Amino acid sequence: MRDFLVNMKKRPIIMIFTALVTALVCFAVQFNPFTKEFGSLSRIFKTDYPQLLTDIAEWLKGRATDPSLLATTLAIAFLSVLGVSIVCGLFASGFSYVMYVNTYNGIHRVTKKRKTGSLFREGVNKRFWGMTGYIFVSIIAFALIVFLLAYINMPMAISISKFLAGDTSQILPMILLVAVVLVVMFFVIMFYSMYVSYMMPSIVAFKKGAVRVAFKLVNSYCWYLIPRTLLFLVYNFVIEVALLALGYGHANTTLSIIVFAVNFVLRTIGILYYTHYVFKTYIEMKEDMFDEA
Repeated sequence: MRDFLVNMKKRPIIMIFTALVTALVCFAVQFNPFTKEFGSLSRIFKTDYPQLLTDIAEWLKGRATDPSLLATTLAIAFLSVLGVSIVCGLFASGFSYVMYVNTYNGIHRVTKKRKTGSLFREGVNKRFWGMTGYIFVSIIAFALIVFLLAYINMPMAISISKFLAGDTSQILPMILLVAVVLVVMFFVIMFYSMYVSYMMPSIVAFKKGAVRVAFKLVNSYCWYLIPRTLLFLVYNFVIEVALLALGYGHANTTLSIIVFAVNFVLRTIGILYYTHYVFKTYIEMKEDMFDEA
């Protein structure tokens, strides 16, 4: 904690940048049609999950059977993700470079301090395209994982629905199915989160081979990294459940503003601490691994 506070004090731009990005994301997540529709626990529990997935599948099927519509949809999706990746890559490359240098200097007690603006420009010049590609692939991978996990969960949702409706004949298969699905989901989400997290400092540290090094470090130190990564995910999950319990998607104007402010503060604190932890442990693991080699 002390290292975290010292590093944040040295580079307040890290806190300012993180706060601005978090505010934009929190605003976009809270004030959109999807949250207005499903932004409460009562609404989620009332949703017919299998039917919702069936409707989505039919929507996708309708576009897949029309080549021109499919091409248009894919082109719009590709350009949208690419545009977001370029904008995010511009800022993320500079931010991550500042974060890496600041964390490295803190670990090695380097007293010489370069101007933040100079570091930010250097990060953009050196790592813009690498960071843009990283963000683009991360978004695509996230969408695919959400899609696959949603449909993997369908048999479990149907089984649970039957049990809640009074059909107790399949209770043991249901328990086994739920256990298997939860284990699969745990490791998929966990390793995706760790790979995505440690890819960012790796891109800063290595012009070539960044992906290979990040995967090697995560795979080698996974049991060391899982507890903190899990804590970060649980922290955000608890916040999201609390927001849904408050029905933040259906809240009035005053409550919406209060919820937004609390959500923004809690998310910013969590992201700042976890980002510092990722960069710090990445540098330590990289040096430990390559020193041993």
